[in-house]
Amino acid sequence: MLNNENRYIEILVSYIEKTLGFKVKIGEWEDEENLPLLLREQYSFHIIRISDSDSLVFIKNSENRNTPAVISKHCKMLTQYWTGGIIYSKTSLSSTDRVRLIQAKVPFIIPEKQLYLPFLGIDLKEIFPQEKKKSGKLSPSAQLLLLGKLYEKNWIKKSPSRISEDIGMSNMSIGRAFNELELHNIVSIRTFGKEKKLEFHLHGQNLWESSRSLLRSPVTSSETVPFQNNNDLIIAGESALSRYSMINEPNIPTYAVLNRAKNTMLQTNMPERDLNKDMIIQKWSYDPWILSMNGIADPLSVYLEFKESDDERVEEALEELIKGMPW
Repeated sequence: MLNNENRYIEILVSYIEKTLGFKVKIGEWEDEENLPLLLREQYSFHIIRISDSDSLVFIKNSENRNTPAVISKHCKMLTQYWTGGIIYSKTSLSSTDRVRLIQAKVPFIIPEKQLYLPFLGIDLKEIFPQEKKKSGKLSPSAQLLLLGKLYEKNWIKKSPSRISEDIGMSNMSIGRAFNELELHNIVSIRTFGKEKKLEFHLHGQNLWESSRSLLRSPVTSSETVPFQNNNDLIIAGESALSRYSMINEPNIPTYAVLNRAKNTMLQTNMPERDLNKDMIIQKWSYDPWILSMNGIADPLSVYLEFKESDDERVEEALEELIKGMPW
């Protein structure tokens, strides 16, 4: 029998629920006593329900070191006693054994690492790498979600797919941002039915202070171009800072666009150009529209743009900006 088998079962169930988003139930298999002694000595057996479908999972005992060929043979033997899906499980699996089990079409689950369930239409995926490394800063999508929480946006309470619909980012990017925030211990990911949602450990100013070192300026580059009337852009940069503080508005206005949207915007508005005036266009790593307030870039993103400034005027304006935040 497996050492600490109950704990292994808990880890197995948690992994499936976290990975597939299904509520999983697991129980004993009453017909286990009818199996040949050869199988009962080498494995423990449980019935597991995934997405309204019952499967038989046979779990390797600690002393069992069977090859993929033998495991495949044992899986076929079990088909005489169980007509549904049959899944092999163990704590680890080498890449060579993984390939051989897939070639033999033996479904398997390796908690926290891999799963292969062809009878459910799920192919092998390295869902979670064996070693997770924290990056120095949050990615743009993870930063956007954290700022969304700081502003208590309604969409931050939703599942990845619903957030994707609300803010126009890909479901995959949102899913990666969920995992990244969890990796930095900023959130826990909770599963409700088939939906994953974020549970932040801190809120308001406490969240801001604890995560500020992970945040970066959203501005990736900027360019001075002829001014365009009726440009329908988000006021950004020092122009936005002047709206949140007593700093004077700059002579050349600054606006922000999502990185990939800039060229399209300029072509669309070419007839409106004023060659006697200039404007600064910033490219942002996330869409400034998502968090904007009355056509102005959100204050925390503006803060992040200037937080490394050594200009005393700007430093005083940033202090004023933060004091004005309704935490």
